[in-house]
Amino acid sequence: MSSKKSETDAPRRSLWRRLVDWFRGTRKEEPKPTERIRQRLEDVVYQPSGDGPVVTALCAGDVFEFQVHTHLVWSSREMDYDELTEQAGEFTSSAQDAVRERIWEVARTFSPYHSAAAEKAMQQALDTDWCYSGDAGKVRCRAKVRVLPDPRVHEHLLPFALQELDVEANASLGLLRADRFEQVTVRWRELLDSLGHDAMVAYATQLTDPAFATVFARFVNHRRASVVELAEVLRQASKDHEHVGMYEFANAYDKAVQAFCKQMGLDEGGWPVIDSEPAAKAGS
Repeated sequence: MSSKKSETDAPRRSLWRRLVDWFRGTRKEEPKPTERIRQRLEDVVYQPSGDGPVVTALCAGDVFEFQVHTHLVWSSREMDYDELTEQAGEFTSSAQDAVRERIWEVARTFSPYHSAAAEKAMQQALDTDWCYSGDAGKVRCRAKVRVLPDPRVHEHLLPFALQELDVEANASLGLLRADRFEQVTVRWRELLDSLGHDAMVAYATQLTDPAFATVFARFVNHRRASVVELAEVLRQASKDHEHVGMYEFANAYDKAVQAFCKQMGLDEGGWPVIDSEPAAKAGS
């Protein structure tokens, strides 16, 4: 005598049997929507919008307080979004109490000046989820926090923070000026080296920018004085050696003076002195 098999013991239908049943309109009963939701593998997440409640927690020393903004995040695999929202509303008060206790415990271990470190420690203390069992199933809760310093501490630290910004800004500006000065100096040096020390160039610069003409005239006059001074030293050395009868050395110095003067463009009359203030005299 054969016994009737239950629905759960029935063998898996073949593809042909399922096609026949589909044409005949006899489909296998689908699971209910609630059962499908409970079989999901991904979490349904709900986080209330807007700013969460603010928890005041005493810092070390029991004088100042941290302002801790809390946000609760709810999740579940056993219910849909509407059910999760409803269950979150039932357990919010209990979850906030748990968050408040953990925050109070951590806050007293930190100085009022160390709000960032306190926030990190509070978040670590709240990273572990805690669960609640409701009518629709289990729901998990975790919290996120943002810690602000006591307003009195903020007002006290504000002038020092502004000074720090000024120091950093001045340092950045100083480095920028140094970089630009280096670039400009190198470029001017290359330009002056390419123009040379000819006095005619100094006169020609007066046809361009007055400021550049003034600076270049001073540069030419300075080099002129140095060159003339060196030439005079060589001439004096030639005379001294000739006076003591060291004619070979005197002749060598004389040839050195002639070669140096020829190389530097010195004539018998010497370099002319360039007016270093052409613009000022032109305006007077």
